[in-house]
Amino acid sequence: MRRIFVFLLAVLFAASAGSVVQSLVNLQAIAALAGPVATADQLSTLWFDLRHFMPVLAAIFLPIMLLSLIAARLLIKHIPVTKAIVVFAVTAIATWTALYVINQLAPMPTLIALNRTLAGTLMLLACTGLGAIFYHYFSRSRSVA
Repeated sequence: MRRIFVFLLAVLFAASAGSVVQSLVNLQAIAALAGPVATADQLSTLWFDLRHFMPVLAAIFLPIMLLSLIAARLLIKHIPVTKAIVVFAVTAIATWTALYVINQLAPMPTLIALNRTLAGTLMLLACTGLGAIFYHYFSRSRSVA
């Protein structure tokens, strides 16, 4: 039960981070076109995106993170590097693959605006990778001795 709770927290962490990053990149683009955006408008936009875009991103990230964490657990036994690196890398690769498939199937240029540039895609990969490391770290058993 604890692992499920930690997994859901990890997905929410990754989706929240992705939503905030997307909002900030969009606000930066708006500011470049139209001039400064008021702080109140920035905070309102962040809050709006957390309530409306983050759940969509969580729905996208949940199956990605579930499958990639299972794959990482299987690979950890066979790859002689730090576990966190394997977890991050497998999740980032799975995210990139899923975003590629989603972008091929989506009727618009990209479903997630942040994914239109390499830098934006790397930021999304970092969000899911860090979410996976969050899960890896907090789901481990800790014995008090």
